[in-house]
Amino acid sequence: MPEGPLVRKFHHLISPFVGQQVVKTGGSSKKLQPAGLQSLWLQDTQVHGKKLFLRFDPDEEMEAPGSSPPPEPPQKEAQKEGAVDPKQAGEPSGQKTPDGSSQSAELNPPGEDESECLEGDAPAGDAGRWLRVSFGLFGSVWVNEFSRAKKANKRGDWRDPSPRLVLYFGGGGFLAFYNCQMSWSSSPVVTPACDILSEKFHRGQALEALGQAQPVCYTLLDQRYFSGLGNIIKNEVLYRAGIHPLSLGSALSAPRREALVDHVVEFSTAWLQGKFQGRPQHTQVYQKEQCPAGHQVMKEAFGPPVKGL
Repeated sequence: MPEGPLVRKFHHLISPFVGQQVVKTGGSSKKLQPAGLQSLWLQDTQVHGKKLFLRFDPDEEMEAPGSSPPPEPPQKEAQKEGAVDPKQAGEPSGQKTPDGSSQSAELNPPGEDESECLEGDAPAGDAGRWLRVSFGLFGSVWVNEFSRAKKANKRGDWRDPSPRLVLYFGGGGFLAFYNCQMSWSSSPVVTPACDILSEKFHRGQALEALGQAQPVCYTLLDQRYFSGLGNIIKNEVLYRAGIHPLSLGSALSAPRREALVDHVVEFSTAWLQGKFQGRPQHTQVYQKEQCPAGHQVMKEAFGPPVKGL
């Protein structure tokens, strides 16, 4: 799924539409009922890790929190968007073309989920104002154009991917959201301490988490400490640090854990800058087919476990 740098690029693409009214809607989503967004105003957009939050209001001017009842969500009982449509498996992972990096399915450690570092609830007056967007494996946001099929499916059909949601704005442009789940939520109250691309990212908290007696690959994917980090970043930083993904964090020396966090921040920041500059992010881990021991491995492998730590 799109990781922190790419989701921030989506946020950058959506930001120019803030302050505009939705004049027409479309999309394949049935639970969200896109028509319920018509005539609403997009008032704000935020990004937290791998999630996007869009705030909608019925009036052009934002009202003070709690000054009036919140707008009704398009469908109260629809808490989450339905499962991702298998037909969308061929969608790109960016606005126009993927960045060239191979994206494998997310690896979730036992007992962990994709929960963000949320802290409490927003005031009741803001309930239902925010649309939370969680992207699937090939999730994307397109601006003023639609995704097109790049190859035929298994049946030989050249069928274009179907967008989950399309928002047409009064300014003349439109946004198309693909391969994503959507749900209404309270105003996001999120600490930036766990966001790997935030200036307030808490290194101490991340280092403490890496010291746990579990494989470091699981800890890196824990969104409570490394929000926005996915398989691409995980694989690359472990490769650059020379650490096997199944190495126990408690067995790593403090300098090696610090170096690993440095690679997380540096690689993620460079990837984000590359997105804004229109250049692909080159990874090292996917360029080798064999580990140092000579065993045939997948491109995601990083060599033998680190010794002598």
